[in-house]
Amino acid sequence: MPRPSSPHNSPDRRLVSLKTVAQMVDAHRSTVRRWLEEDGVEPVSMSHGRNGAIRYRMMDIEAWIATRDSVA
Repeated sequence: MPRPSSPHNSPDRRLVSLKTVAQMVDAHRSTVRRWLEEDGVEPVSMSHGRNGAIRYRMMDIEAWIATRDSVA
């Protein structure tokens, strides 16, 4: 049975980890982190401190990948 649609699980609000982004573009996490920083893609902090979880908005990542595809 499909899950009911909610604003929290909509594609516009979905968050992904750096590991997931790295798998999407087939590159090492440190390289992807550098690329994202250079291109101004802002992470979302899920918690505070040194070990806080960092995620990225899927819509930002999709837009970022689209711009990289057009440059390659």
